[in-house]
Amino acid sequence: MNSPSGISQVEIDEPRRRRKLAHLLRVLAAAALAVTAIGVGASAAMAYGTPLACASRSEAPVFSPWGDMATYFLISNGNFESGSANWALSGGAAVVTGNEPYRVGGASDSHSLRLPPGASAESRTLCVSVGEDGIRLFVKNPHVSGAILHVDATVQNPVTGAYGYSAFDVNGDVPSAPWAPTMRLNVPKLFGGNGTENLTIRFTLRGTPATWAVDDVYVDPFKSW
Repeated sequence: MNSPSGISQVEIDEPRRRRKLAHLLRVLAAAALAVTAIGVGASAAMAYGTPLACASRSEAPVFSPWGDMATYFLISNGNFESGSANWALSGGAAVVTGNEPYRVGGASDSHSLRLPPGASAESRTLCVSVGEDGIRLFVKNPHVSGAILHVDATVQNPVTGAYGYSAFDVNGDVPSAPWAPTMRLNVPKLFGGNGTENLTIRFTLRGTPATWAVDDVYVDPFKSW
């Protein structure tokens, strides 16, 4: 229908429609930023314990049988041989008898972390330095369709307090040996003026309920102290 001026109602409403669309996009963009900020804050709030200081590292190419020749250091009680020390466990997570079969940390290692449905585990926060920017570990995959082990790393700049986050999923659908090393998880870089940042590693379960196991959590130092 045309107005008395000969301009159609569609032409009159078009600018209004565009303004409404622009407003909606701004609202959605703001919501997305809020979700991102809340997600980072929630992960950061779960950081466990006062950070362990940077120190000399005992390094070894523990993943060399799988083609990774980099040297790695074990995080504090990353082999779970000292029970739950330096780990915050919840939802039935527990250190149990039974090691990954390769025993990369030593022939006498005999324990691992069991994660039943609903469980989670978080490492003691540790100091890492420039170049200490990768995580690998061993996982016992239940091979249950739809089951997911979610591994994330939260870092904090010790000077500014800014947080960063990275993560990957290990899928129960992926064919593998019962125990296998994960891919490498790159750690965000938010170093303070002294070249260090605080790192926390967290395991949670998603998707189809299943029981997973974790062992030998390592960081690639790249540099030596």
